[in-house]
Amino acid sequence: MKMHTLKDETPNVLGLAVQTPEQTDAEIEHSLNELSELLKTLGARMVGSMIQKRLKPSRSEYFGTGKIEEAKLLAEKLGAEYIAVDDELNSMQIKSIEAVTELPVKDRTSIILDIFAAHASTREGKLQVELAMHQYQLPRLLRMWTHLERQRGGIGLKGPGETQLETDRRILNIKIKKLHEELDKVAKARELQGKKRNDRFAPLFSLVGYTNAGKSTLLNALSGSDVQMCNGLFTTLDPTARRLELPAGHWCIVSDTVGFIRKLPHGLVKAFQATLESVVQSEVLLIVCDISDPQFKEHLIAVDKVLAQIGAADHERIYLFNKIDKGLVISEDLLMATYPDSIMLSAATGRNIEILKNRIETIVRRNRQDIELTLPVGSPLIGEAMSVGKIYSQEWGDGVVKINAELPKAFITMIEKSLKKK
Repeated sequence: MKMHTLKDETPNVLGLAVQTPEQTDAEIEHSLNELSELLKTLGARMVGSMIQKRLKPSRSEYFGTGKIEEAKLLAEKLGAEYIAVDDELNSMQIKSIEAVTELPVKDRTSIILDIFAAHASTREGKLQVELAMHQYQLPRLLRMWTHLERQRGGIGLKGPGETQLETDRRILNIKIKKLHEELDKVAKARELQGKKRNDRFAPLFSLVGYTNAGKSTLLNALSGSDVQMCNGLFTTLDPTARRLELPAGHWCIVSDTVGFIRKLPHGLVKAFQATLESVVQSEVLLIVCDISDPQFKEHLIAVDKVLAQIGAADHERIYLFNKIDKGLVISEDLLMATYPDSIMLSAATGRNIEILKNRIETIVRRNRQDIELTLPVGSPLIGEAMSVGKIYSQEWGDGVVKINAELPKAFITMIEKSLKKK
């Protein structure tokens, strides 16, 4: 169910959330604010919210029975056309809330999926969203056929409801299998691209971080590119890579990635595994964090969880505390003591961007060394050396060329092996 309307006005939504004992008032408030931003990205407006404090959500109703009645009255009072729940719901919970409120229900996962569907532009991105949607729908098929429950036959017979349910489940499973196969092909192609990049000895740095932390703005500031920027959640779904020219003549590849978020469903992470391969293949992760947001620590925890899920938890990282032009929610001294070697910057104003470029260049240079090579004229290695290295001088002689250069250590090893074979 997509949340769009034929009317001109923005649809009104009532937000519901369960606050468990381990959640503070500030955390639940921030989570609901985030839900409001998700809805805004989708073109809806959260006009009110209701919180129930419970040990855990009710398995069958989410809220308690009396609280759902209260939610119905509040929705009527506010003119809400939808109910949005700040958790992932099972089919029984959705059915219960819809039955009492008589309004369509969207849970947090389905809202994120709709945003992903709206922003996916490449074939790969669309495949990943479609896969995630089918995986979300599969366990929730039952509620679509409850109106046929009374039609089930006797012993050994299958009624129309059961038959239709099994048919739909089989169709979805077939679609999911085909999507997995197509995405496997994409993943293999991406892996080959990664190997080609390694063959070209281009160091890869990935911008990762919470959604709306300013990664795309930072990529533009670094590379002078024109990646589309929007002040909304999940505006970058398809990875974007740019060549970054560094101050002292080196270069590298910087990749932008999909933003992370708290309560990001595991199925979505799995669906976007191929896209996130660039993160796994990176030499260094550039962790971008909005330091003007009071919840920045929780955002960093959410990022760590996703990195662990995709196998990139142990990668070298540089913390980039962005949006310093908007003010800091913590003292700079305390921040630098907690995150030594981090960089405070503003992608929007360009402040301290050169410091970051110099830091990246230092990392690039540690895997390179100065060397003098003598290669036969006509050798393809001459052209490769010029494309991957920093050439100081060339001396062309009788059948050979002497090159004085700074080259990637891995490239030097490859040349040495090549020359030994001859």
